[in-house]
Amino acid sequence: MSKYSGSTFIFICLYTLSQNCLNAREVITFISLDNERTVIRGELFKPKNVNKPPAIVMMHGCSGLYTRSGNLRTNSASWINRFLEWGYIVLAVDGFTPRGFRTMCKKKNRPLHSIDDRPFDAYGGLAWLSRQPFVNKNQVFLIGWSNGAMAALASLREDRVAYFGEGYRFKAAAAFYPGCITLKRRVKDRYEPYAPVLVFLGLADNWTWPKPCIKMIESAAKAGFPAKYIGYKGAHHAFDHPNLPIKTRISQNAKWKKDKKRYVTVGSNGRARESAVKTLKEWLRQQSSK
Repeated sequence: MSKYSGSTFIFICLYTLSQNCLNAREVITFISLDNERTVIRGELFKPKNVNKPPAIVMMHGCSGLYTRSGNLRTNSASWINRFLEWGYIVLAVDGFTPRGFRTMCKKKNRPLHSIDDRPFDAYGGLAWLSRQPFVNKNQVFLIGWSNGAMAALASLREDRVAYFGEGYRFKAAAAFYPGCITLKRRVKDRYEPYAPVLVFLGLADNWTWPKPCIKMIESAAKAGFPAKYIGYKGAHHAFDHPNLPIKTRISQNAKWKKDKKRYVTVGSNGRARESAVKTLKEWLRQQSSK
């Protein structure tokens, strides 16, 4: 039996979430829909005084969900706090720890693929939420960041419905600074999402280049699919982070054709972040009303 089996309630104040402790943190497990039926760890948060609220499945980036000390990463915690304030249940998926690693940004050969592997975890989370009596199962959204954003976009492809079945559909998906090169090649510029997709891009991002995403989303929209992107001039990777100074870091990926190691720029952009927060809040509200 996995050490993550069962359900654990941790009644603690997370200073990274809120000074006022919006709610308790519940550690749950669910089964990925991958071939191995991997037991996945999740962090579940519930808003206060909301009857059968909509839910958000969160897919973290290549840095993982946790810091070295085991705390939720600052940006993930900040978004959880916002989603709770907006009235959503949040399931933050931890696909790394159960597989024996915490982060993979600097791994040359990454042990988990954003397109081929991580969507199975997303749908495992959707399946688990759909069985819970406290969730509006017709209002489950998928939101990802960077590597997790690619998982979100890949999860919304029309062929995912054929694979998983009609009972497995997200209401909509949002993606923050995904790297669309591989997905764009696979779909041959015809990305076909079965539900609305909104992509947030930093136009100064030199880690996950925005241009492939722009072309892919524009092509999908032109073909009549519900896909849209918003680009922020001067914004780098992780622009939505609440307090990350602009800095250069090393990233590795064996799948990169040229340099296997790359120096990339990351950091907060307050104007882009606030615009994205406002836009996402309204977009989710609009999708929930449909």
